[in-house]
Amino acid sequence: MNLPTWLLYFLIIVLTSSPFYFGLRKLPHGSEEIERTMRRLIWIPGLVAFGYRIYTNQGLDDVGFGVGTLPWLFGAALLTPMLMEIFVIFFNARFGLARLDPTLLRFQKGKVHINKALQLLMGNETQSYAKFFLNLFVTLTVGAAAMLLFALAEEFGWRGFLQTPLIQTFGLGSGLMYGGVLWGLWYAPVILKGYKFPDYPRMAAFVYWPIFTICLAIITGWLYWQSGSIWVPAVFNASVKVSSRVTSIALGDAGDSRRVRVVWLWLWGCLAVFCLALWQVGGIK
Repeated sequence: MNLPTWLLYFLIIVLTSSPFYFGLRKLPHGSEEIERTMRRLIWIPGLVAFGYRIYTNQGLDDVGFGVGTLPWLFGAALLTPMLMEIFVIFFNARFGLARLDPTLLRFQKGKVHINKALQLLMGNETQSYAKFFLNLFVTLTVGAAAMLLFALAEEFGWRGFLQTPLIQTFGLGSGLMYGGVLWGLWYAPVILKGYKFPDYPRMAAFVYWPIFTICLAIITGWLYWQSGSIWVPAVFNASVKVSSRVTSIALGDAGDSRRVRVVWLWLWGCLAVFCLALWQVGGIK
């Protein structure tokens, strides 16, 4: 029996990940070791894709390891997740869904007062709004750079390998959505142990996170198609990984509440629909 390429790839990923999944059983819910397990798991999609390409003599020429055709997309890929999270923070604070944690940040008389425990690369002394946002940008950019290889491993697998056979089999919209569902379900065992959503793991594993990964699959898929470079979606992925922590820090416990996450998903959903519409009509490229 010849399995479709996309299904065979996903099954290999799950089988390769299974020792890590079984290891989760012994870990306390929401422990730091779960984060370390995820950092090991995240290499698997890329490693499986690399092995599959070598085994089937596909090579790597079509992946796109150059800067691509639209270098400005690197800046957009880096900045967009940061701006999205900042919008989520101030939207929720403005409409009373959450409030900024006053023990970490206080905006007062044109100055930002920063808790000494908050580590920013340009210092955490009281500073102007302009310096604070520059400080935040520099800190997040360096953080994204540190996460770039982890993000590349994911994108090389999900976008650089899986995306094409899914689109060829199911069409553009459905192929991207199915890719996002598979991506989200691959995370499910880790999320059920409290990764990212310790207070509502089941809802997160089977509702919030798959919706989010569908949105990301569309956005990063569009970035990959537009640029022709796997590095562009990797930069976006890395920026998402780092920027998503900002909301949790700025809003405290409320940053992970269901109300805040609904706004968060709504915003990512709007961007995903916009990117898919552009893709459908062939815009920008």
